[in-house]
Amino acid sequence: MRQETTSRTLKVIGLLMTYPSPEAVAAIDELRSLLKAEGWLSVKSLADIETLLADMGSKDILDLQEDYVALFDRTPSLSLHLFEHVHGDSRDRGQAMVELDFLYREKGLENASEHTPDYLPLFLEYLSILPVDEAQNNLDGAVDVIAVIGERLKKRQSPYAALFEALQEASTRKPDYNKLQSAMKADPGNLMSCEQMDAAWEEQFAFGDTSESQNGGSCPKAEDMLARMGLPADKKEARS
Repeated sequence: MRQETTSRTLKVIGLLMTYPSPEAVAAIDELRSLLKAEGWLSVKSLADIETLLADMGSKDILDLQEDYVALFDRTPSLSLHLFEHVHGDSRDRGQAMVELDFLYREKGLENASEHTPDYLPLFLEYLSILPVDEAQNNLDGAVDVIAVIGERLKKRQSPYAALFEALQEASTRKPDYNKLQSAMKADPGNLMSCEQMDAAWEEQFAFGDTSESQNGGSCPKAEDMLARMGLPADKKEARS
């Protein structure tokens, strides 16, 4: 594949995951053409994403935004901040974000958004500037979390699930089935009441037990995700 394939496809997927804006809706035809022209995704993935694009093109922008908030802002288990699923609100999450931000800066990227570095669309923008093989390897490190969010969106019958299926297709590694089933059993991603949401944010809803190692435990560790991004161990130690 070509370098520009990664850049455009992952950027488009990331853009479609962000809070709907009039500008994004106006660019639907262009986004559709870019995805089709690059040939990164299968016919099925393109057809599923087309359902999302059609939904975005047919609804009032305020309705789109309300639906988005109900999914990604009012449902903690659908959070687009990757490390929340790995570490919850533990101290480890903060260190992981510092190291991820360092990787962005090494590539000349400055986080000018209101989001933390582990925000999935921001992560996809970072991947989009990497060589194709490197981008896929990095995506592999997050595929378990991506798969769980996608499965929860399927349960909600949301067209946004197509974006997460597409990312799994772009990855070279299949998600861990046992981790997926365990996470879905713990939280299927249903819409919460305000009281339930408040209670959920008070807990660490980590993606498995972060106290165990990647080899012997049940969760993807932040350092393993960083290792897939090519961060040398001595650089990590120098900043700790």
